[in-house]
Amino acid sequence: MEEIPRLPDQYLEKAREMVARHKAKKNCKRCYDRGWLGVDQHNLLIPCAKCVAGDALLAEWRQFVRDTPELSQLYGDYFEQEEEQKDQEQTPQSSRLTSPPGSSSDRPGPRAGSAAGRPPTRSHLTQAPGARRTPG
Repeated sequence: MEEIPRLPDQYLEKAREMVARHKAKKNCKRCYDRGWLGVDQHNLLIPCAKCVAGDALLAEWRQFVRDTPELSQLYGDYFEQEEEQKDQEQTPQSSRLTSPPGSSSDRPGPRAGSAAGRPPTRSHLTQAPGARRTPG
């Protein structure tokens, strides 16, 4: 397992400021209105998922890491890997292999082996009182 480097203490305060900027909700009972839950073993701040806009915070943190040479040296590799994965996921639809239109997986309805040929039957509980049950 790859070891994540420890965040220097001087950047923890900057992370708290970023969390405060992206806090969307007031009176959060989960984080007691701080915007963060705590710090993990790598000295990384854990933002509150309930009241902080996580995507915007992550985008700002990534930019901060890129702009700070010390952090870029420590954590730059992690963000490059994620960007490469996103690029691969965003390939055009035409280049992906897909099943031809009209394949059995695209059609709604009964599958092979089900009661496709028989008309739907009514349960004896939904039939009118006194009606005779016919074998199905």
